[in-house]
Amino acid sequence: MIVTEEIAAQIIEQAIPLHKFLGVKVLEIRDGFCKLKFPYRDEVLGDFRFKRWHGGVIATAMDAVGGAVALSTLTSPKDKASTIDLRVDYLRGTSPSELIVKGFLVRSGNRIVATRMEAWQEDEQKLVAEARAMFSVYRMEEKKKA
Repeated sequence: MIVTEEIAAQIIEQAIPLHKFLGVKVLEIRDGFCKLKFPYRDEVLGDFRFKRWHGGVIATAMDAVGGAVALSTLTSPKDKASTIDLRVDYLRGTSPSELIVKGFLVRSGNRIVATRMEAWQEDEQKLVAEARAMFSVYRMEEKKKA
């Protein structure tokens, strides 16, 4: 990573307004891996009858973690990354408890980064969703050399 784990955590938790709103907490971040905690609150509900997380919020969590993994591959503070594609498979309904999302680097190329994510509940005993995402990366340092 081009920044320290502490700076990366501060960026993820405080600099991105949506993450700040959701109360995202970085549990671990390093090259090619990220683990974030999304606390439960009533605003994340999709099915209020059973207190299940909204699928769009789960997808947002997956995108956030995948994006953090993609950012861990950048080589310059001026580099950019953006989501190309995100696919989420919802495996089971959620409970009204925190969501832990882990992201893993699958492949980092010159222009594309592939990631895989897992969303867990109940002390990481209940897998509730899986996802894959592709990110476009624009590496500024490589552009200068060309």
